[in-house]
Parts: sequence; structure tokens; C-alpha cells
Amino acid sequence: MKNIKLMFVAALCGTSLSTFAEIVIKPVRTPSVSTNRPGIIVPGPDGGGVTYEQKQQVIELLDGDVLKGTFVGFDSEGGAKWRHSAVKTDIEFMTDSLSKIRLFPRPYSGAPSDNTRVELVTGEELSGELLEMNNRHLILKAWYSRSTLRIPREKILAIRPATAEAGVIYEGPTGMEGWKSQGVGIRNVQVPVVPGGGRFLNGPVKGLRQPLPGAGLPGAGGAPAIDPITGLPVANQQWLYSNESFVATRSSSLIGRKMKLTDKVNVEFDLNWRGNFNLGISVFADKFDAYSGNSYMVGFSPNDCYLMRMANNVQNNLGRASYQDLRGKTKARISVRINKEAGTIALVLNNRVVKEWEDNAGFAGKGENVSFVLLQNTYVKVSNIRVSQWDGKLPSGEGSKKEGKDLLVMSSAGSLSGELLGILDGKVRFKAAFSPEPLEMTLDTVARINLADAELEKPKLGLGDVRVTFSSGGQFTFLLENWGADRVTGLSTVLGRVEFQPGAFSMLEFNLTKKEGSGSADPFDDF
Repeated sequence: MKNIKLMFVAALCGTSLSTFAEIVIKPVRTPSVSTNRPGIIVPGPDGGGVTYEQKQQVIELLDGDVLKGTFVGFDSEGGAKWRHSAVKTDIEFMTDSLSKIRLFPRPYSGAPSDNTRVELVTGEELSGELLEMNNRHLILKAWYSRSTLRIPREKILAIRPATAEAGVIYEGPTGMEGWKSQGVGIRNVQVPVVPGGGRFLNGPVKGLRQPLPGAGLPGAGGAPAIDPITGLPVANQQWLYSNESFVATRSSSLIGRKMKLTDKVNVEFDLNWRGNFNLGISVFADKFDAYSGNSYMVGFSPNDCYLMRMANNVQNNLGRASYQDLRGKTKARISVRINKEAGTIALVLNNRVVKEWEDNAGFAGKGENVSFVLLQNTYVKVSNIRVSQWDGKLPSGEGSKKEGKDLLVMSSAGSLSGELLGILDGKVRFKAAFSPEPLEMTLDTVARINLADAELEKPKLGLGDVRVTFSSGGQFTFLLENWGADRVTGLSTVLGRVEFQPGAFSMLEFNLTKKEGSGSADPFDDF
């Protein structure tokens, strides 16, 4: 990858920039403020007036060039303005040359009520305070928008209300702090075979197989193979943090941390993947290692799952189960629920229990480590991790939705199918099939609402559309018209005209139609 900063050094030395056809630099009016500083001073997104020094931002072009500096502004005709401390005037990049701009905003820390998540049929997500929902639209008060957002009901896939639930042990990730990541290399570990998962040999346990030692690791001349994405040796591959998520690509990459686990605990997260995958969730481990000590590991793929018991460094498989819940999909909400007293561990996919195991030999876990380990080479992303106390109740098993009916999933246990009549003043009115009268409940007792017959659809991208990632999580796509010092304006097919706060975003992605058509996008772009 070329480094644009070298080009500016050449420019300062009198070398002509005419040889660099990839970059268009237009002299513009010298700004009235000093440009020879590492960043601009901007207010935090909480609106409290507190100022801080902006971390250097990054602009990436479609040809792979990268430059640090400060994002000044954007308009649909002039493109993006960029400020660099070694250049006297702002630089203008043409819109059709842009790939990404990473902004590194100050994290938003708002009220719990601001964290209702609205999932759209396009796969996008908006968050805010849910003010009202009727049979036509949902009204969302969002800290990042200059006005309330009116979301058409037919564009909504599901709603995850904000809750003030006690007993939350961990929510994130917001960075690598507190987490340990390592590439533990290929181990002689017993894991079920996964279709398309590579080379395997028959293992010592009936029905299980283990990786061929060293398979796929050596490079030319016996040197370790290099990951083409990260540039790291495969044997040392680790999980990476990016945009409030952990991503991994190589087998046996492990990431984990110590948590204050209770006797009944729920470990849940969103998982995105490409193709086949095999992921292990290690819980109650007394070592930062999924393959030794005392712990449990729930492993699962798009087709099946299993539970591995580790006691005194001895592995024992407690059984497996097959399912079709994840076939043809690339995203799911995963939940592992552990009852230490009862000796049970359950795997829940999209609110459906696919398998519950019981360890009659006594609970083996003796620690408080929770880890994720990738068990085959593939692309996966783990996000929206939430570890909390659990009441010991499992979902009723009604499935993620019923055709023609809304599904209301309760925070405690169970779910109701019927018709969502409305939401107002923090109360939900719901007509259940078993009740002649509408039910009324507070919004904070509801974990999720799936709307009837709503299905994911591929978003239709247009020229000029920009995909933004919010600093509080979630993504959204709209036609970006102008980015100024105090507002971002554009047009959305879902919301109509929008005006956002500049501090709302952690990343902007441009030229989405070009990336979609070329097939050469970053493997994690869809994540």
C-alpha cells in the first residue's frame, strides 16, 4: 500500500505531483485558522461543551492510498476537504476517488433510554429513545439527529427496547482494554468436522475429528504462512478490534477476558460470518486457554453444535446436535446460558433453544474467563457482547416469529404472538391470541419485538450513497449532500431528508456501488 505522506514530502521539496495521477489536489482559499496543528478542537457528542483534541483521522482512497489528518468537510460537487499539518492549504479529494474516512469520535455516553435499537429490513440499525409507535410509523428521538426520526413501520424488522436491567456484568466491546488476544496456533484439539473446513484426520473420539497438525501453516521454504489481510504470521494471528467489534480470520485465534460470573449467567452476542465457520465459546475457564485447565466450550457451526467439557486438562464431549437455523444466513444473535447449580448449559440461536446439555459428573468450570476461539479459517465478527445475570428460564421455543403475527419476546422468559397495537409513554399495547382484551406492559420488560412478515432485503444502493457507522453502534446508508462544522445533511429513502450531528459517526464509506460491482471490496466491508 502506498503512503500518501511520501507524496507531500516530495511536493515540499519541489518535486512535481504530476506523476501521481491517482490524487487530485486543488488549492483552495487558505482557512482563517491555523492548519499546522495535529487536529481541530471539537465539542464532544454529549453536547456538554467539553472540548478535547481530536485524534488524527484517516482517509482511504479506492486505489489503496492512505493519509492521516483531519476531515474538514464534504459537499456533493466539490468532494471531501482534508487538512494536513504539512500542507498550507486544505486538500480537495474528488468524490469518486474516496473509499473510507475514519473519524475516531469521542464515545457517546448517554442515558439508558437512548439505547433502543431499531433494526431495519435493509439490515441497517438506528438507535435512540422510542417515543411512540403506531400502525404507520415509529418515532425515535436520536441524540445524533437535529429532529425526531419517523421510521415507516413497513421498513422495520425488529425492535430491541432499552432496558435498565440489573445484573449486567459486561457490555461492549469498546476497545481492547481488559481483553487478551493471541494466535495460539493449531492445537491437537478434538472438534467436529465442518463441511468445507479444510484437511482433517480421524480423531480418537468416535464421531469427532481433529486438524492435521501443521495443515496449511508452512509457507514457501518452510517459513510460516502470512495472512494477506493483516500481514501477520498465521501461527500468531490474533483477533482484532474494529468499529466496536472483534474480527478474526484464522483458525485458533483466541480472545477473552476475566469477568465476575454469577452462578446463572447469560453470554450473548451478534455474530457475522462468511461461508462456513466453526466458533467456540469458552466459559468458566480457569486458564486463558480453551484447551487446558477446567472449563466448558460450546462450539457451533452453521449446521451443528457440541459441548466440550474440560476437567484437569482432559477433554470430554458431552454431545452434539444438528439444526438448520443458520443455513443461508450471515448474521445471528447467539446466546449461551449457564446454570452452574443445575450443571446445565444451553445454546440459543435467534431466541430459539437448539440444545441444552446437562453435566451429571459435576460442574467442571473453576474460573471466570470467557473466551472466543475461531476453530477454522474463515471471516467472523463478534459484536454487541452482553454478559448478564440470568433467571434460569429459557425461551419458550416458539421460534423467532410466526407468519402473519407480531412476536413479543419478554425479558424474563417466554414470548407472545399476536398484534402490536402501539407503544406510547413507555407502555406497550399488545393483542395476544389467548386474551380477549389487549395487554399492556412497560417497555422495559420487553427484550425484543419482531414485526409480522418483515424480511431482510438487500438495500438498493444509488450513486452518491454513503454508509455511515454511528459512534454508538449501528450503520445507516443515505445520500450525503453536505458535511459542515455543525451539521450533516442528506436524503434517505427510509427517513426522507435528514440532518445529523457531525460527532455521531465513527466511519464513512463512499462509492458503495463501485465496490459492489468490482467484487474487490474489503472482506469485512459487509460487517
